[in-house]
Amino acid sequence: MGNSASCAPSMASNGAAKVLSLDGKLQSYTKRVQAAELMIEHSGKFLCDSADLSVGHRIQGLLPDEDLECRRLYFLLPMDLLYSVLTLEEMRSLTYTATKALKHGNSSGFGRIFPVLITDLCISLSDVNRLKSADGDRENRSSKPVQRLMSKQRSWKPALETIAETSCA
Repeated sequence: MGNSASCAPSMASNGAAKVLSLDGKLQSYTKRVQAAELMIEHSGKFLCDSADLSVGHRIQGLLPDEDLECRRLYFLLPMDLLYSVLTLEEMRSLTYTATKALKHGNSSGFGRIFPVLITDLCISLSDVNRLKSADGDRENRSSKPVQRLMSKQRSWKPALETIAETSCA
């Protein structure tokens, strides 16, 4: 009973499963395809569902016998990323690649309704604090110059001046 943000992309325009490689190549599969078929074609790579990606969590690959589901976006990633923890920089890179490929490689307008990878991937403030505390000393050392620069900036305040009215007659 209301609006809600979905964490999975909606590709209502076509019932295709889309596979995006890191080089920006977007492939659509309208017929049933198993993950094993694509992993054989692209040796040294694995498939992961974009809906399962989140910063600070491990990247899970699809099992070889899993079918690609229609109206889903999958990433074809190198094997060295399998079970690695997804960083914010990697997520930004994947988001940029997906947005660019979907805008240019799809005339259905899917890129316009998918500007950010997935709503679920947005980091809440508590996640940011948790990630910062996990980084420990490295984060503390690099944030001190930033804090010093931020404290020197003046805040913007609107000027509240009287507006003089003139008559039109």
